[in-house]
Amino acid sequence: MRKNSSLIAVLMLVLMIAVIAAGSGNFGQAAEPININIMALSGTTGLSMVKMFEDNPVLSTGVNVTYSIVSNPQQMTAKIISGEADIAAVPTNTAALLYNKGIAIKIGAITNWGVTYLAGRDLSVKKWTDLKGKTIAVTGKGATPDILFRRFLKANGLDPERDVKLEYYPTPAELAQLVIAEKTDLAVIPEPWVTEVMLRSPSARVLLDFQEEWKRLENRKESYPQSCLVVSTKLYQEHPEAVKTFLQQAGLASDWVNDNRAQAGILAEKFVKISANAATDAIPRCNFRFAIASSVKNEVDYFLNSLFEFDPEFLGGKLPDAAFYLPQ
Repeated sequence: MRKNSSLIAVLMLVLMIAVIAAGSGNFGQAAEPININIMALSGTTGLSMVKMFEDNPVLSTGVNVTYSIVSNPQQMTAKIISGEADIAAVPTNTAALLYNKGIAIKIGAITNWGVTYLAGRDLSVKKWTDLKGKTIAVTGKGATPDILFRRFLKANGLDPERDVKLEYYPTPAELAQLVIAEKTDLAVIPEPWVTEVMLRSPSARVLLDFQEEWKRLENRKESYPQSCLVVSTKLYQEHPEAVKTFLQQAGLASDWVNDNRAQAGILAEKFVKISANAATDAIPRCNFRFAIASSVKNEVDYFLNSLFEFDPEFLGGKLPDAAFYLPQ
């Protein structure tokens, strides 16, 4: 009798465990893995993350990460809107525009502080007013380089619609090839494509520095926060620790690129479709300084407010509110 009672007790205990496990949905199977898609543009933002592409650091137990490179900002925007990109590297004004349009994202970090230059073979251009009457090729109509270029022209007394002729091209890579082929003499182009141009076309030079002009006109010690990392609100709400670890690793990766230029160049050629030599030489002009966005909110707000004053539609007709920033 005692033996039967013991057996019944054991069976009841097993049944209780089975019921509890079944209720939690985990009985007899492992938890579903979490898949996070991280995307960067081919260019500077991708360059700052090449160490992560190579090492694929663990963000959290049960988290699978996929890194991918997107060729132009329009494709990146589409992937963010569709929810395909959980974390993405984008121009800061694009992040603000998407947020203002109701896309559920938050800005997590600033990755670089301006990478745009006027480059070419027309050595008569030594100051901004020398551009009067010139034809200038620009990458990305409505993108940060275009916005700042027109703003700088106006600040120096030139009308972008009348005093210069602007020709637009969709990607920096395409524009770089035109300069190298000597089909255009002046181009507004970001690093690392500036260096690519100078390596393959020795007569080309950096003629004007957007970062220095920003500091001069705005009387700022810091250049403008050009690119950032955005995080989907859903991902942050459901997996805040994975997001925190990602940002920590992204900061370490950025520091590594600054400190290991030659090795970073090799990885850039492998992952970001930039020649190793160009990436290596470009890094000092990429102004990589990783910063959690909320810690440099004043600089980000100043930059966005400046763009808003120039043309509110660049940001969707309003400035983003405080919820734009990922909590620190």
